[in-house]
Amino acid sequence: MASSAFLSTSHTYIGLFLVFIILLFFTILIKQSRTLKRGKVKFYEMKRQLEESEMLFRTIFEQAPLGISIGSSDDFAKEFSSKFQPVNKMYEEILGRTNDELAGMDWESVTHPDDIEYDKSQLKRLLAHEIDNYSLEKRYIKPDGTYTWVNLVMARLDLDNSSAQNRMCIVQDINNKKMAEESLKESERSKAVLLSHLPGIAYRCLPDQSRTMQFMSDGCFKLTGYCPEDFINNEKLAYSDLIAIEYRNIIWKEWERLQTLKTTFRYEYEIVTASGECKWVMELGQSIYDDNGKVEALEGIIFDITERKNKEEQIKYLSEHDFLTDLYNRKFFDNEKNRLDMMDDCLPVTVIVVNINGMRLINDAFGYDEGDQVIKEVAKIIENCCRKSDIIARTAGDEFSIIMMNTSNYDGTYVQRELQKCCEAHNRKNKDRSFDISFSCGIGTKENASESIDKALKEASDVMHNRKLLNSKSSHSAILSSIMATMYERSHETEEHAKRIAFISRKIGENMNLPSNILDELELFSMLHDIGKIGIDDRILNKPGKLNDLEIYIMKKHPEIGYRIAMSSPELEPVAEYILYHHERWDGTGYPKGLKGEEIPLLSRILAVSDAYDAMTEDRIYRKAMAVDDAVEEIKSHSGTQFDPEVVRVFAENYNKIETNSNKLSMIM
Repeated sequence: MASSAFLSTSHTYIGLFLVFIILLFFTILIKQSRTLKRGKVKFYEMKRQLEESEMLFRTIFEQAPLGISIGSSDDFAKEFSSKFQPVNKMYEEILGRTNDELAGMDWESVTHPDDIEYDKSQLKRLLAHEIDNYSLEKRYIKPDGTYTWVNLVMARLDLDNSSAQNRMCIVQDINNKKMAEESLKESERSKAVLLSHLPGIAYRCLPDQSRTMQFMSDGCFKLTGYCPEDFINNEKLAYSDLIAIEYRNIIWKEWERLQTLKTTFRYEYEIVTASGECKWVMELGQSIYDDNGKVEALEGIIFDITERKNKEEQIKYLSEHDFLTDLYNRKFFDNEKNRLDMMDDCLPVTVIVVNINGMRLINDAFGYDEGDQVIKEVAKIIENCCRKSDIIARTAGDEFSIIMMNTSNYDGTYVQRELQKCCEAHNRKNKDRSFDISFSCGIGTKENASESIDKALKEASDVMHNRKLLNSKSSHSAILSSIMATMYERSHETEEHAKRIAFISRKIGENMNLPSNILDELELFSMLHDIGKIGIDDRILNKPGKLNDLEIYIMKKHPEIGYRIAMSSPELEPVAEYILYHHERWDGTGYPKGLKGEEIPLLSRILAVSDAYDAMTEDRIYRKAMAVDDAVEEIKSHSGTQFDPEVVRVFAENYNKIETNSNKLSMIM
């Protein structure tokens, strides 16, 4: 609700209408007065003119575009309690009520409760002759419970020779205007709320290089550490001072370019906050043009995208790097190789290929965790021998590739030698490892632009494979020796036990007239039959008491582990199947496949007898050795169930000779 002086500029329309009525009224009175003075008309003529005047006033009253009510009363108290006086049609339309409905209603009953007191106080002053008029904006309640806004002007009419309280009430429908104002206020409120919760800055600035701010939202402090007022008209600093130096000119040139094209601005860049922290932001903006098409301001929003950029960098890093070694991966290597192939200023380009020897054997014997550790250690050796500018990538499971720009073949050969020296030094420092790390290298060089890095890479790969073939036998033998030594250290099995079983097995094979090459396989197999135990936990291998069900299940995995180890080595591949089946039983109740009878390889059946015999006739930590004769009888009792009857027969018929020779072997050992 608001008050203003009568005929104020905000109510010019109503004021002009009142002036018009008053002037018209006085014009008629003057005309009638002159007529009477001249005596030119008779009484009936005067009456006619008065009727015409009354009709004119009635017409104006009824057809006025404003709501009008003119009334009077002789009693102040009656006037103050004022019922509605007759109103014109526009008044009825504004209130949504007819004259008959209004006649019996108090004006307070149709006035909004929040507007009554002020209206009442002003009316009291008017009737007390303290003021001649007053105006206010108020709300009338319609029959359906809604309300409408009006601009109300109440004026006292002092007529000569009248003791009555006369007044004129004029109302103008301003509901649409008020609704628009309320909508605007709501819009402004919503905008203020939106800006206060905006995860960044809304701004308006001058189109200058320092980005002189005219407005910045409250999110400024959270994003920059500075208050919005610090930037307004560059009070303490310009916004451009926050932008990282390397982006300032780029961003301004982009703004200038887009102003010419009249397109929107979008750019990502870094800012430095009040605390010195670097943040990534995205700016979205546009130029604001005046009527002449000249840029008068820049407007937009600035968002904090630091978290998104960090995630993008992380994703990019993961997409370009090997998860195990943190070196580059094959995809990045190929992209860089293709990029460098198009450049001449990096020549000569030397490529080195490094491949770890015996990786499959290491994985099968010691597990993939140990294999992964070897890969990581080789990666560190390569990194330590290369420059930061060199591109080092893990291009296969056990293979690395290195691209060295502006590096001759001679210099690349020096790096290759350093790699081998560093590997040897690493092995000397890691004496606790059960085997040494070794790898083979190859080198190739792109000398001129007409060649390709792919050609140099193929050359390096061919050299590496040739060296790997030369080194494979020695490296496999070294790893196998390490595996066997580790197995003997970890379990109660001894090298002597393995040699005795190998001797007994060979003797059984000789008595079965097996050919010499098969006897050699039998002897090798007997030495390595328990190689899979290297993959079994020490606590299970050396447990003095009885194994539980889970431990038995784990222990029964050692033939399969041994099979995988043997298959990974060309020297052991012929005996791999024998190792897999050496715990099968003649009656089919063995493991891991449950083979039966002659489905079991003969050499595995022979080993089953010799292994059982040696186990029974040697002291163990959990029992004493059995007598030889008792052990033979025990084996014979399981003929046809656990053991091959033919193998048992040959062993039983020849065990005395075998035992004698075995004792001699023990004395020699």
